[in-house]
Amino acid sequence: MLSRLQEITSNDPEMYQSMSRLLFLDPKRITASLEEAMSQATNFESTGNKTRAEVWYRIAGGIELYRGDAEGVRKFFEKAASVSGNSKPEYKTAASRPQEAVSIAKKYYANL
Repeated sequence: MLSRLQEITSNDPEMYQSMSRLLFLDPKRITASLEEAMSQATNFESTGNKTRAEVWYRIAGGIELYRGDAEGVRKFFEKAASVSGNSKPEYKTAASRPQEAVSIAKKYYANL
């Protein structure tokens, strides 16, 4: 039996892997605002704390997935990829295919 996300991503294992790591299970429980996530990410990046900057860019990207903002998805997952040294392929997938990522997120979150 396929999971809901597997059904939505159908025959695209790369997008399934990416979205399974980047979508929030319950986006309503995210208490940070986009502005806070951006501020934290840039502050940590400017002080050289790449790990914490990556986490906050990832949160910002996840918020933008939930909001349906493809440009924000591209921007924040590109930043997360950059500060992580391109070590996580899910960032590259979301950043290079933001419209698809947003479309999948909308379908995934529709029934929550």
